[in-house]
Amino acid sequence: MDERRRRVPRQEAGRPGKYLFENDPEPAWRECQVLDLSVLGARLEIFEPLRHDLIGREITVEVQKTGAVTGALSTSRLVGVIRNVGSGSEGGIQIGIQFVGDLPWSEHAVLDAYDRMQMLW
Repeated sequence: MDERRRRVPRQEAGRPGKYLFENDPEPAWRECQVLDLSVLGARLEIFEPLRHDLIGREITVEVQKTGAVTGALSTSRLVGVIRNVGSGSEGGIQIGIQFVGDLPWSEHAVLDAYDRMQMLW
């Protein structure tokens, strides 16, 4: 999709993360790659489970960030609903999620910072 057609700009993230499906009969945190972020959602690449019933499922994603000033490691937890699914570049599945509910201030600030780094729209 042409980036200019999006409601808000996305910022490439390229960060490792982990995810958990809500109401999963076998709840377990799994590794993922956070490809990009915006204030409305994110795009991830997941590697398991390779299922066809992902759209509409709620997912929690955790991303770690190192503070620029202190170097302290912090974790942002984001909750969203899977809105689209496609083939991933690393052999997994790319999923697009739309954030749901009100983000806590710290998570919103992380996303806003990524959004501000976008110099051109």
